[in-house]
Amino acid sequence: MSDGPRLSQERLSVLATVGGVVAIVLVVVAANLIGRGGSETPAPQAATPSAPLSTGAAELATMSPEEIASKALQDRGKIAPQSIPSGAKSLAAAAEGLAGDLPYSFVITTFNILGSQHTAPGGPAAEFAPGRIRTEWAAPLLASYGSSVVGLQELQGDQLSGLDRALGGAWEFWPGAALGGQGIPQSLMWKSSVWSPTFKGSITVPFMGKTRPQPVVRLQHAETGREIYVLNIHNSPRDAQGREGERDKAMAIEAEAVRELRKDGIPVFLIGDFNEHEEAFCYFSANAGMIAANGGSSSGGSCRAPRPNRVDWIFGTPDISFSGFRLDEGPEVRRITDHAVLTSTVSVP
Repeated sequence: MSDGPRLSQERLSVLATVGGVVAIVLVVVAANLIGRGGSETPAPQAATPSAPLSTGAAELATMSPEEIASKALQDRGKIAPQSIPSGAKSLAAAAEGLAGDLPYSFVITTFNILGSQHTAPGGPAAEFAPGRIRTEWAAPLLASYGSSVVGLQELQGDQLSGLDRALGGAWEFWPGAALGGQGIPQSLMWKSSVWSPTFKGSITVPFMGKTRPQPVVRLQHAETGREIYVLNIHNSPRDAQGREGERDKAMAIEAEAVRELRKDGIPVFLIGDFNEHEEAFCYFSANAGMIAANGGSSSGGSCRAPRPNRVDWIFGTPDISFSGFRLDEGPEVRRITDHAVLTSTVSVP
């Protein structure tokens, strides 16, 4: 008889605990429905392609980097609020969301894949296998890294279709062929099961006496609903004519684009083939406040670029952290391209 009241109290305690957890989950759901600052949650913005500037190299040279970047990025829409975790997420994860955004991590890669025009018979790199075959080799290499976001450079039309087939259609590309032949070489790609695009656009930079669109995407992480920007670039190469002025103008436009995107308060990544070594690191750390996946430092007016370094870089804004950086020049890479492949794990707190 004396155990009866104690058992009743224990049942009440359990019920109270369960009720508390349910209340937390309801608060999380309500908070996400209301949104962080407004009375109504807007629907996530649809992926809205923005066409490259219809300007030639001469006109582009008369425009400031601010004008070029702001015009290209002005219609990118609002950031979508954090979505409610899927049903597979535990109550603990939902409760954690009450205190702030859910942390997550992913692997990002930049890969100059060596255009098929360079490896055709009579081309400057004819000792390599044809482009289609090399892109088939690239698919398992990317899988071995665990990459879910990849910036490509020098990609050609035959390589685009070959890589898509080799990846089983599980990745989405931007711009692919959407902006014409000039857009294909700088295409970004992401794993569709991990990311959804909420904005697709481009900025225009001078390139080899002409202009080229450089893709910008805003990607929403499937598990957490959080978003990132990725800008993938390829600046003019060094050659006998000298392209330093073009690279300087391109870097100024790219840095301004990063500053513009940062206004949305989410992480920004700048990746690609810069055709600059230490100069690229020092410029973007000083002028865009970016950090490099392979380290280095820039403070107090001094710049110490990481070593070793190549012309390819992975930069991010300081609200993330990099780990596990890999500069791969191994045999699998050497049979595909004449560049290193750079990969890093990104942690978003």
